[in-house]
Amino acid sequence: MNNSEPLQRDGWRLRSTDPEQVSPIRERAAFQAGEVRRLLEQAPGFIAVLRGPEQTFEMVNAACYELIGHRDVIGRPVREALPELGNTFFDLLDRVYTTGQAAVGRGRSLGIHREPGRPMENRSIDYVFQPIIGADGSVAGIFLQGQDVTDQKRTEEQLRLALQGGRIAAWERDLTTDYVTWSENAQDLLGISNGPASEFVARIHPDDRKRQRDALARVLAEEASYRIEVRFLKPDGSTIWIEHRAEVQKGPNGLLSLTGITADITARRTAEDEVRESEARYRKDLEAAASVQRGLLPKDGTVQNIRHQALLHPCSFIGGDTLNVIRHGDGRLSFFHIDVCGHGAAAALVSVAAHHLISQAAVRGASLPPEELVRQASRDWPEDLPFFTMIYGQIDSASGEGSLVQAGHPHPLMIRRDGTIMPLGEGGLPIGIDTKALYEAIPFTLEPGEGLLLYSDGIVEAENANGEIFSDERLYRIAQDQAGDPARPLLETIEQAVLRWRGGVRLEDDVSALLLERL
Repeated sequence: MNNSEPLQRDGWRLRSTDPEQVSPIRERAAFQAGEVRRLLEQAPGFIAVLRGPEQTFEMVNAACYELIGHRDVIGRPVREALPELGNTFFDLLDRVYTTGQAAVGRGRSLGIHREPGRPMENRSIDYVFQPIIGADGSVAGIFLQGQDVTDQKRTEEQLRLALQGGRIAAWERDLTTDYVTWSENAQDLLGISNGPASEFVARIHPDDRKRQRDALARVLAEEASYRIEVRFLKPDGSTIWIEHRAEVQKGPNGLLSLTGITADITARRTAEDEVRESEARYRKDLEAAASVQRGLLPKDGTVQNIRHQALLHPCSFIGGDTLNVIRHGDGRLSFFHIDVCGHGAAAALVSVAAHHLISQAAVRGASLPPEELVRQASRDWPEDLPFFTMIYGQIDSASGEGSLVQAGHPHPLMIRRDGTIMPLGEGGLPIGIDTKALYEAIPFTLEPGEGLLLYSDGIVEAENANGEIFSDERLYRIAQDQAGDPARPLLETIEQAVLRWRGGVRLEDDVSALLLERL
């Protein structure tokens, strides 16, 4: 990022000190990116970005501001802004920055001054501290994300204390007389006292009685133990969940009895139901987001002599890779392939913004050479969003002549009919690194039967169980084997080869590709 430009960060806003230097295209791009920033701002978990070895706050969202007591931390090192976090926390950040290894934790306790003049509050967080890797491969900062789980931890502690405080009743059932003797707290806990077993059974919810009878029959037949959770109707008309445990005891005279405990587990079951509902909502949201992301992808198709096909296999529900093919009225095609720094929901949101920015630029600037369009995109990309790598190009669907720009993305591959593989480009800077970067167009021509393959590093960097990467060489061999054979689905072959290489283990990075073929 170029700090000499007259742009200043103000929390989530970017404002210019010189309105004359903000072009209409830049204003539109900032508005579009602002939509993404609002999504990040409204994220339920805390999000923050720290930059440099001093770990200076560059970005925080509303949830993070809430967690730290709405203090102004932008532009301040974390040790200065939040000194009460202590050396253990700071050492953890230093370790992420120096090693480049992410840190993950659950239920970590933090002492935070959330209000001036008030005692320090103890908060519990689940977190992921992810290193931000710069263009030179070094760690440039840390991406912080997580959840304040203080209320959840408090609920768990209250449940533990409640059980310890007498939410369990003990009992013994004489199988000869079928009489049940309860501990003294059973009346308060369940509204039941000593008496025939039928009194207890009558209080079990009608829909659960058969399960309880079957469990009891099994334990008596096998003289073993059992545990069952059922609903229980208290005398006051309320329904609670109980956990009923019992085991067969044989007395000195050979007579059998059941000895057990009954616990009120309503709080636990309610909490579990809430967690399941929350997880279901979260999964539904992710599936909806994945559907939106898939909807951005172009459908496979053919324009005159050019056929285009796409592959996107995210490492989770949603990912940071995206691509597009835009058809122009004069028979030309614009195409791009993008890989956003990072993974998961945050990267997916940024990929949507990048997809929108480049797609709109390709439509509005159809007459612009690829190098000029990419230069404008680099200039328009907001400085407070992560960088992304990209291939952007144009091709004449009749002649197969085209040109492309490489912006930090893996080298696109020309696949000749004879199996010759020719990588194109010399690298280039990713978008979002330097707003004044210059880019050069790389000309190419697709002859009949030849192809152009754009792909993400998630393919060649996929590791097997031994830590060995899939590699460029293996990708080249697959492309060579299928060169000049349009009947064989190259992208499907690549995808299956990577998945086999992973050995059934979930992908660690998105796998995506775009293939252009001249028929």
